[in-house]
Amino acid sequence: MDVTVLKKSQVDYRIRLRFIQKIIGYTLLSFVALLAMLPLLWLLDGSFRPKVEIFNVPPVFFVTYFKSFSSYSFASFIKAINDWNAHIALWNSVVVTVSGIILTLLVCSLCAFAFSFMRFPGRNTIFVAVLATMMLPTGTMVAASYLILLKLHLTNTLAGIVIPYAGSAYGVFLMRQYFIRLPFSFLEAAIVDGAGYVRVWWQIVVPLAKPALAALGILQFRTIWNDFLMPMIVLRDDTLHTLTIKLQVMQSVNFNVPYDAIMATGFITALVPIIFFLFFQRQFIEGLAGGIKG
Repeated sequence: MDVTVLKKSQVDYRIRLRFIQKIIGYTLLSFVALLAMLPLLWLLDGSFRPKVEIFNVPPVFFVTYFKSFSSYSFASFIKAINDWNAHIALWNSVVVTVSGIILTLLVCSLCAFAFSFMRFPGRNTIFVAVLATMMLPTGTMVAASYLILLKLHLTNTLAGIVIPYAGSAYGVFLMRQYFIRLPFSFLEAAIVDGAGYVRVWWQIVVPLAKPALAALGILQFRTIWNDFLMPMIVLRDDTLHTLTIKLQVMQSVNFNVPYDAIMATGFITALVPIIFFLFFQRQFIEGLAGGIKG
């Protein structure tokens, strides 16, 4: 009886110890998450405050707590829209990002399909050459990209920003790593039945590769949405500016910098990718894990 009681007490002790460990672990993770979110929370708080309260030290929120909400208003967002056309920049960013993602998914999935299932001379050499471009710094390709866009008369157009995003070496690599895990028997059966490569790609491979496509789409969303270099070089017209360029233009004012409008525009710029990732995080993790395993 004493042995049984002793074993039971040991089990209870282990259960309590694991519970305490979980509590400590969750507390530490929550603290780290809060630290990571502090810039976003400060950006959110500042976007609703008057300009005079944004840079108060210490911040108004930590001094007056809930009383600080009394000064909240949408004046910063209204100023960003009326004075700086932030809504047009938001629309341009959405158009460029969505178009760039669609074009990237089409081009990368087609290239990956060719490298995975088609047999042609020099296939491995070309694939290695594609991967080698990942070693090149982005800045080294800006001049060549701009000259090509200039020859095609695509400078100062949204299309001039979208088209360069189509060629993603990492996107081709990620899609190929996922495609080679697919059963080749399905493709052989479809080809024997008379289906061409394009039909096999569209009706068989693409539906099976939705997790990988979602992962690539999220990665490309982050890249395109936050890109500053190409829009800054290609775009000249103020009505074509994306949010990243609009923020730079607003900060370059020599007198009376609109910090309140900058906070509002910056919060929108940061919020959209977070919402996008929260909606597609499951597909992103599944696709990325599948690509790495392949």
